[in-house]
Amino acid sequence: MTQFELDDTDQALLAEVRRDGRATYEALSLALGLSRPAARARLQRLLDAQVLSIAGVVHPSVFGLAAYAHVAVAVDGPVLPVAEQVCAMRDAVYVSAVAGRFPLVAELRSADHDALADAVRRIAALPGVREARTAVYTEILQHAHFPPGPYQPAAIDDTDRALLERLQRDGRTPFAELGAAVGLSTSATRTRVLRLLESGAVHIGALVQPDALGATRMCGFQLTLDGQLADKALAAVRDLREVEYLASSIGRCDAIGTAASPSADGELRFLETLRAVPGVRSVESWAHLRLLKEDYSPAAAVSRRVGDGTSVLD
Repeated sequence: MTQFELDDTDQALLAEVRRDGRATYEALSLALGLSRPAARARLQRLLDAQVLSIAGVVHPSVFGLAAYAHVAVAVDGPVLPVAEQVCAMRDAVYVSAVAGRFPLVAELRSADHDALADAVRRIAALPGVREARTAVYTEILQHAHFPPGPYQPAAIDDTDRALLERLQRDGRTPFAELGAAVGLSTSATRTRVLRLLESGAVHIGALVQPDALGATRMCGFQLTLDGQLADKALAAVRDLREVEYLASSIGRCDAIGTAASPSADGELRFLETLRAVPGVRSVESWAHLRLLKEDYSPAAAVSRRVGDGTSVLD
């Protein structure tokens, strides 16, 4: 993907649509100090260049998923045959081959902790797996595919699910078009979507492609924290511009994260900054070599086949 240069106005626009992907062009124009046509053109240019997409991110609890974990897998022999088996698991929403102490990492999302434990046991029992080390998430602090606000459980019917499915594909789909698809009036559709947004069932925002902005190197990291400074340390790490993902955890570490950097030097600078954060006692990192699966939909399926040569930078 060609690197895209963003100016200050583009950066401000990204911040606005990350907060509210359905912000009107009038609201965007006021926030940016532009005319409505200029705001529309700016956003369309970023969409056309595939710098970002605007989509609804549905809270996993809506799908009955309430327990999440990161699993690092030690393997005897080639890793890809093991990875293919992990990719086939519905609980595995993210699977990546990496360079590090463990050659394979996965994120699991399960209905409850019993189901999560069963998924970990199934990974540990796969042929070729020597060890599966687990970090159970206590809170997801930053993630493009996880709504940023609290979720207030509410009844979700088939019409709501149909709306959520369409918003996942295009978060800026007009209310009239959504209504026509599910058999509701525009006003009834607006009411439903606003209710889903207010409950935290879905967040509509911009999903940014790091490689389009020159951040072509992805590294994962796990942290051991000073218990008394843990909250401040996590807040400081979350605010680092390179951090794409961060979760607090219990188990093999106190936090798990992913960062995007433009180069090996940039990656080193980030890790040095991370090590210097007050409250961070130790950092272990790994380089993502090939993203094998990333699918946060309710019916998780293998989204990228293991042997097709797809890399994390494609």
